[in-house]
Amino acid sequence: MEKIGLKYGLFTALALIAYFLLMKLVGLEQVIELRFLNGLIMAAGVTLAIRAFKKMRQGNIGYFEGLGAGIITSALATVLFAVFMVVYIKTFDDRLLSVLAGEQFFGDRIAITPGIVIFMVLMLEGVISGFMVSFIAMQWFKRRDHKVPGSP
Repeated sequence: MEKIGLKYGLFTALALIAYFLLMKLVGLEQVIELRFLNGLIMAAGVTLAIRAFKKMRQGNIGYFEGLGAGIITSALATVLFAVFMVVYIKTFDDRLLSVLAGEQFFGDRIAITPGIVIFMVLMLEGVISGFMVSFIAMQWFKRRDHKVPGSP
């Protein structure tokens, strides 16, 4: 379970980083609403991790084992992406800080400790969405009649 969670967590983090860099390339990195697509990337990574875990176990996984694989995937992806964002903003582009500071959610707190605030907000977003996706995906994967293509 841990191996699959780590593998797919790394892939998901790379996809999140690639998506951010693509948004930066086309000049849309300051559109906060596009973070919704981060959730879709997270959903794909978590679902693929649970699917791979079920396939590895030949279709027999416990509910909490599958949930754990999804949570490990989302936690690792979130930590790696949050660290990347803090390093990126502090090293390359602090203009994003002024955009985030203008948001009502962040407010004045970002001016005091920008790295911590950005890291914590990304962690909250990622862990909460990852847990929700893991829970929802396991409702599908726990069914006995659900077969993963390519598994016995």
